[in-house]
Amino acid sequence: MNDLQMRLAKCFTAVFPKLTASEIPGATMASIEGWDSLATVTLMTVVEEEFGTTIDPEELEQLQSFDAYVRRLSGESEPIAN
Repeated sequence: MNDLQMRLAKCFTAVFPKLTASEIPGATMASIEGWDSLATVTLMTVVEEEFGTTIDPEELEQLQSFDAYVRRLSGESEPIAN
């Protein structure tokens, strides 16, 4: 894991404490019990604080996995334009 992924993994652990280190890279909304709308907003807030960024709530529909967050934070996916 690179630095971004390690920092993001800490965010996921903060929101989903039952996840093991090996489960985090493959974590998706569909695979994690308890990843509901409240957890989605909580994760977004934790990620925003950790990375000093702002995530548009309209982007949340696309941010449903660890990998999607990695792509978003590394600039591989573009934020949704209004």
